[in-house]
Amino acid sequence: MTKIVITSDLHLGITTTAELSTLVSSIAAEEPDLTVLAGDIAEGLPNFVTCLKLFAQLPGDVAILAGNHDVWARANYASQELWERHLPRAVQATGMLWLEETVWQREGVAVAGSLAWYDYSAVDATIPSYPPAVFVERKGWYNADAKYVRWPWSDQEFAAKLGDALCERLRGLEADPGVRNVLVVSHVPLVEEQMYRKPYDPRWGFSNAYFGNLTLGQRVLAMSKLRAIVSGHTHVRREGLVKRPGFPKEPAVVVSVLASDYHAPLYRVIDTTRLASNGSR
Repeated sequence: MTKIVITSDLHLGITTTAELSTLVSSIAAEEPDLTVLAGDIAEGLPNFVTCLKLFAQLPGDVAILAGNHDVWARANYASQELWERHLPRAVQATGMLWLEETVWQREGVAVAGSLAWYDYSAVDATIPSYPPAVFVERKGWYNADAKYVRWPWSDQEFAAKLGDALCERLRGLEADPGVRNVLVVSHVPLVEEQMYRKPYDPRWGFSNAYFGNLTLGQRVLAMSKLRAIVSGHTHVRREGLVKRPGFPKEPAVVVSVLASDYHAPLYRVIDTTRLASNGSR
């Protein structure tokens, strides 16, 4: 059996080194073939590098995705420089996989991933149909990314950029006869079943615009070999199944969000022997 462990939202710099060391020990005991850190690794680049070193001691391969906190501009590091240079180089320097640019494969199972970014498509249906400019204008009321993420792309442009690249990698896996089952890991949730809705809380409903990318989710669900999606970002546990009428012979896709949180990091083990039958634990 190929064993895959996924964790996210570690936030070293808020979460302590001791707390993450305990997590690393627990993951090591699972003896994973692959561990994926699905974004929001740390608060600031020095903590990002320190966190990678903690996880470098794990058995098996380690793959990294950035989260929105990882690209916050601070301590003279611009968001674009972090995204394009500093984060990938830090990952590669530790011998880990920068999952934004590659895929991982073993025994017919492949893992692809992306930060994914939000494009306002996950806003609650109870919120009026605003143009994108409204979500841009009001972002600072709901999300600190408005203050700390500074780069030339709009949210929708960056979301499309990452989505196109992820789908290109997934199409490569679709065409690979050696791949039977695909697991997608993202920082930002991709499907409705991963979203946490509060129907009577309009503030929460509006803020969901910055916590999902359902546009990309529909594109990912169109991949026949997709078996599971695991995400982070919201810190709220969600689990569900997504049936796809276009693939009646394929199992429903298992979707989840890790409830990993500040000072309480969690992980999930994927049993790849059960991926083709809605299985994980």
